[in-house]
Amino acid sequence: MTTLVPSFYEASLSQPRADYSALNGNVDCDVCIVGGGFMGLHTALNLQERGLKVVLLEAQRIGYGASGRNGGHVIPEFGGSQSSFEKHLDLESAKKIWQISHGAADSLRERITKYNINCDYQAGHIEAAMTPKHEAALKDWQAHIAKNYGYKNQWISQDEIPQYVGSKRYIAGVMDKNGGHVHPLKLALGLAKALKDGGAEIYEHSPASAWILDAGGVRISTTNGTVMCKNLVLGCNVAMESMQTNEAQRLAKRILPVGSWVIATEPLSAALADEVMPSRAAVVDMRFILDYFRLSADNRMVFGGGCSYTGVESPANLKEIMRHKMLKVFPQLADTKVDFGWGGLIDISMNRMPDFGFAGSDNVLYAQGFSGSGVVATNAAARVIADAITGNTSNLALFQRIQHTAFPGGKLLRGPVTAAGMLYHRLLDLF
Repeated sequence: MTTLVPSFYEASLSQPRADYSALNGNVDCDVCIVGGGFMGLHTALNLQERGLKVVLLEAQRIGYGASGRNGGHVIPEFGGSQSSFEKHLDLESAKKIWQISHGAADSLRERITKYNINCDYQAGHIEAAMTPKHEAALKDWQAHIAKNYGYKNQWISQDEIPQYVGSKRYIAGVMDKNGGHVHPLKLALGLAKALKDGGAEIYEHSPASAWILDAGGVRISTTNGTVMCKNLVLGCNVAMESMQTNEAQRLAKRILPVGSWVIATEPLSAALADEVMPSRAAVVDMRFILDYFRLSADNRMVFGGGCSYTGVESPANLKEIMRHKMLKVFPQLADTKVDFGWGGLIDISMNRMPDFGFAGSDNVLYAQGFSGSGVVATNAAARVIADAITGNTSNLALFQRIQHTAFPGGKLLRGPVTAAGMLYHRLLDLF
């Protein structure tokens, strides 16, 4: 049986997880989704809402991977940056992608309301500048999106920063009120409940091992059963390499499993919570190797930022590493106990941009490469994939224009090679 990661999220569920049985036998459906994280859950809901019969396969438990372990930041963007889309595509295409990502943030809130998902949603997301160079770049970016995207976010000056973040580390920032933060595991489990209530079949402990094209459809193999469907969607991200299909192995080479680490403190007093995070917005800094943090609904500091490009999920001294990073931002938390520390794997692409498309056939689709921005981006990807399955491939074609390559070094060396490359960015962050 799966051993769940002892994270703050698992410990703070208001009710026990629902249990979904393993697939045992053969089932038929319109669409089979592989992966019980945000990508798979949102895609399944999109298709179920359009009247299709959906089966979802999860190798472990719903929300077991990055979707149930991440920092919970709701950021209206894809991995990489909007400027990356402008460089890889063109400004008009980038504007369409901007509309897709911001529309996904809107629809996420609508979905939370529609299905009455109690996931502690809090509005407001801040990008914070630590240096004059960061501040200048942030001002240029704010002007650029106002001019070219018609989007105005809120500038936060150095004098105003204490109203939002109680740290002397930051000199400016921008607030995006279309962003925010959530309890990610509660969101994932709420999406699964909505799926189940709507008639979808969800199977946990049912790893998909391979697929073949069969009689105009797709046949997916699991440990104790098979699924026959018209369309297959692969939302398995870092688990893609576990599928013994040539196309899955090809796609797996285009993402790198990166260990990401988070801690959660004991609940802060009301006075201390107001001191460190008076706005209750989520915050991320502008470094390449960045810190991100927020307060939970019960006033715990949830702080992330450590990572490993060699696939280490959770180092033995994770709490100490992350506590040290947290105290650089908030020295006033020196006497605050760290109750939880956990890690997990996220999937990054070589260019940090989303990788969506067809997996060798027009009825097998995939989405991966969320690169640490998955809470909103998975919802956006799900709409793009669901549209393609139901006949509108225009937005998917947009993403297919982005060029992706495999990580150098193969499975064994891609992590160390990338880690060596990251040293350059770490030096830039320091100097």
